[in-house]
Amino acid sequence: MRNQKIGETLKKYRKLKGYQVHDVAVILRDKYQLDVADKTIYGWESNQAHPTSDMFLIICEIYEISNITGMFLSEDDAVSDFAISPEERSLIEAYREHPQLKEAVQRILKITKSSSSTQKQNG
Repeated sequence: MRNQKIGETLKKYRKLKGYQVHDVAVILRDKYQLDVADKTIYGWESNQAHPTSDMFLIICEIYEISNITGMFLSEDDAVSDFAISPEERSLIEAYREHPQLKEAVQRILKITKSSSSTQKQNG
């Protein structure tokens, strides 16, 4: 059975990157020496076809999707439909590289342990 979320997610991440379908075809041609027609990419996004495994991984690389399984789980299997943009990912990585700034960032964002637990109780 085909995962219908693949096309939807590919389209979503293409748009998050600010790419048109033709831009992706050009990147595939110029960077990866792969000749893929715009029509083929539209087909992937509309679930008329799915890319090969190798092509899928290349597309994920272009769109900077690192949590591949999390992004492409079906609705029934998904733990969370929480997607982050590449910018947000960069911020998180920078945050993790500087644990000494954790307290300062939490103050700036007004995040406290008590507010986090209160949010969980109210959520």
